[in-house]
Amino acid sequence: MRRLARRGVVLSALIAALLSASAARSESTVVLLLFDGFSGPMTELADTPALDRMRREGTWSHGLVPAFPSISLINGVTVSTGCWPEHHGIVTNLFLDPERGRYDHDSDADWLIGCEHLHQAAERQGVRAAAIGWYGAYSGSRGPLASWVGEEVHCGPRLEDSARDDARRSERIAELLARGPGGPRLILGYFCGPDGAAHFRGLDGNELPGEVARADGIVGRILEAIEARPDAGEVTLLVTTDHGMREISHLVNIRRILRSEGIPARPVSSGTTSFLYFEDGADVDAAADALARYDEFDVLRRDALPDYAHLGTGPRVGQLVVSAKPPYFIEDTEMWPSYLRWLGDYGPKFIWARFSLRATHGYPPDVEGMDGIVYAWGRGVAKGKRAGRIRNVDLHPTAAHLLGIEPGAPVDGSLNRDLLK
Repeated sequence: MRRLARRGVVLSALIAALLSASAARSESTVVLLLFDGFSGPMTELADTPALDRMRREGTWSHGLVPAFPSISLINGVTVSTGCWPEHHGIVTNLFLDPERGRYDHDSDADWLIGCEHLHQAAERQGVRAAAIGWYGAYSGSRGPLASWVGEEVHCGPRLEDSARDDARRSERIAELLARGPGGPRLILGYFCGPDGAAHFRGLDGNELPGEVARADGIVGRILEAIEARPDAGEVTLLVTTDHGMREISHLVNIRRILRSEGIPARPVSSGTTSFLYFEDGADVDAAADALARYDEFDVLRRDALPDYAHLGTGPRVGQLVVSAKPPYFIEDTEMWPSYLRWLGDYGPKFIWARFSLRATHGYPPDVEGMDGIVYAWGRGVAKGKRAGRIRNVDLHPTAAHLLGIEPGAPVDGSLNRDLLK
């Protein structure tokens, strides 16, 4: 009887411990911040005391692996959903959908063809979320998809506009954190970051160090807000990006090339890729053969994509994908200044373009410069550790684990234990 009694005491203690751990887990809070276009080498351009602290006290990597093409919306949505583009449906910044028409940098969650944003998965499981400037915060048919939402993903045309937008978002997140355990347990925030300065002023431009320092200041402000909470020890902060950046020099004039080769395709281009849509599939083979003669880009077939391109074979992907090689990039002529658009039909095939754009992204994920940053700090995170390369598709399930919920359904990513204790 005494042995049974002792076993009963031990069992009761074990159950109490498990219940206590479960209660602590249920009170955890996760803050995920994404700064556009932030690569690891940028951290060397300015003093970054907040990121330095996260390195000392948490886990970090300058090897965030983006999805292809390594441009903004496709990768922001990949981070948010934990799904590859072939499953969430945002296959690039500009594409054609046979039913919905032209997609153009739209953050409306109704464009998803599958998967759930992280805030949707949290809300579905009873965890209130905030999505501040975040992907899929709104649905055109269902309204806000989080308990707290901010403006849509947006950066002003000038650096000072982006700085104003970022400052407003950081203060909003700090205010939500000040609510303590009664506020959101998941906070997602998008920031313009150093992307604009790198694009238009270059990686060696005078503006980029200031933009890096400004991003670090936002991280510092959020760290202060976390530490002011009574439950600061239950909060995890994740800082990441959507892609890296590298210098470029020449524009691929894809419309002129198609015209000169007699290829009847509609190009839709962004970053370093152009999706070519054909009305008659019989024209694809000859077009692929003609374009394969150019050394400045690769030609990918939708039905035979390389392993790194998780784009799928759906109609949103052009039958051919022209993928520029560094230092070349591609933009549709309607994105050019109006006085230069005639070059799309009659200008040279390759145009020196550093007068308009100095650096960009969009190349395959293993191309130098495309990696981004991941910093993790706080509850559940290993301390003083440098991690290896981390797929951005794994951040969603890792954040869900730290929050104590199941990831979205479905999800392609997996828990990254390299970040955890």
